[in-house]
Parts: sequence; C-alpha cells; structure tokens
Amino acid sequence: MVYLGNVREVPVGEAKKFVFPSGDPKGTKRPGLLIHLEEGFVAYDGLCTHMQAEVQWNPYTGKIWCTLHDGMYDPETGRPFMGMPRTALGKIELKIEENGDIYAIV
Repeated sequence: MVYLGNVREVPVGEAKKFVFPSGDPKGTKRPGLLIHLEEGFVAYDGLCTHMQAEVQWNPYTGKIWCTLHDGMYDPETGRPFMGMPRTALGKIELKIEENGDIYAIV
C-alpha cells in the first residue's frame, strides 16, 4: 500500500499527483492521479495511454487532461473521450481508513 494523504487534503473537485511502484525488478515508479469527485475518491495511472505522457487534472473542465495531444479522459471511468487516446487509464484501487488516510493498493 502507498500512502497518498488524507481526505481533508484534497477538496471536492481537486486532485493530487502521487507516485507508486510499477512492480518491475528495477523498482521503477509511475505517476498516479488521485481525484476527489462529488461521489468520492478515484485514482488512475498517471500516464496517457496514447504516448505515455503524464496526465493532469484540469479543474476548469473537471476532466483528466493529457497536454501532449490534448487528450481528455472522463474522471468517473478513466475512459478517453477526446483526442488521440483510445484506451482507458488504469484504475488504482483505494483504501480509505476511518481517520481519512488514503492508500493506493498496488
């Protein structure tokens, strides 16, 4: 498990970047994106499925955005709906403790 922060640190409509181990023998880390939607928290692999550029949260549109080719992903599903990406972002399972601490299950 990777500690991502506490629910109080990420208001609704905001996001937080993090890194998590990819699981390869070299110990490579990958970026991730934790998003606080009105329905709760979701987390995704932080690399665009088109050319592996890092994605970011766009608070103005409420979407996940890849600036490399202007790709957009739906934050509720991780599925692309605009631009070059054709595959959904990998969803990361979360565990939220009673005290509000958020962990990525990787």
